[in-house]
Amino acid sequence: MKNLSAACLLLIVSAAFLPAETSAPLTVNPGAGANIEITTGLMGSLSFAQAGFNLPQFIKNFSIGAKFRALSSLTWATFINMETGESVSFHPVTVGGVLTLGGTSPVIRELFRPYGYFETLLGYSFTPWDDLIYGTGNLIGPNFTFGVFGVFGLEFFTGRHMSVIVESGGGFKSLKVPEENAYAVASSWLGSGVTFRMGMRIYP
Repeated sequence: MKNLSAACLLLIVSAAFLPAETSAPLTVNPGAGANIEITTGLMGSLSFAQAGFNLPQFIKNFSIGAKFRALSSLTWATFINMETGESVSFHPVTVGGVLTLGGTSPVIRELFRPYGYFETLLGYSFTPWDDLIYGTGNLIGPNFTFGVFGVFGLEFFTGRHMSVIVESGGGFKSLKVPEENAYAVASSWLGSGVTFRMGMRIYP
């Protein structure tokens, strides 16, 4: 009986120190195919949600993506004209499309990869919350909104068809209006500065 107990104990201890069986690769070539991307984050003083897709890498380690982004100020955005003393407060919102062009490293141990890209934002800014509550209409007026950002990210593959991404970067956002007013001036640079975002990618 003592010999049997000793043998069982030796077997358990040995199993604890044996290397685990190597798992199968996540994919044949992870990260090279098309994927759906969903992210949320901060862009300067604005919060945003974004959804879109990245095309397959038809050029090695080169990535192209197209997304829809909605940005909003969650608190009152206040602007004070230092020359006239005029003050305005409102809740600006921007909606638009984002085009991304960038490069990725090879996937390291089929677990993660760093990447970077350049993105352009083309869209429209308006004030739906103020209009809904106070009936103000679009305080900013007709406009064309644009932005340019540079972003660095890390993608962590969590399974065969999914990864988690963490990104940071910076850039600027501005807008062009036929006739500037205090609201347009205030909204012009909101969203510029540092950006931070987290999200996921879903692979077929």
